[in-house]
Amino acid sequence: MIGTFVLSAGYYDAYYLRAQKTRTLIREDFTRVIEEVDVILTPTAPTPAFRFGEKSNDPISMYLSDIYTISTNLAGLPALSVPCGFTDSGLPVGMQLIGRAFEESSLLSIAHAYDREHKFGCRAPNI
Repeated sequence: MIGTFVLSAGYYDAYYLRAQKTRTLIREDFTRVIEEVDVILTPTAPTPAFRFGEKSNDPISMYLSDIYTISTNLAGLPALSVPCGFTDSGLPVGMQLIGRAFEESSLLSIAHAYDREHKFGCRAPNI
């Protein structure tokens, strides 16, 4: 409802248009980088997974754990997160693979090859 109000209340240029321009810049940056590599590997989140219910009363922390995955959505690129290890306390850690637009099959092949080699997808955390 707020988005509809903002667009209808004369804020189109101030917010929506500026957001679209920013989105274009993000997409152009990713496109420039992804031309030089097969995939981009990033952490899935800035911290390891947190225990169930641990951040229920801290919505900002929960939002910030998605911060590394938001840019791929804005850029319109395919991405997936796969397990890649565990912390000393047994909590899972993920890595995000970002691929080229419309090359999802390459991205899935790389993720599958990683999992075949490391088998993190078959392991469970010690919690």
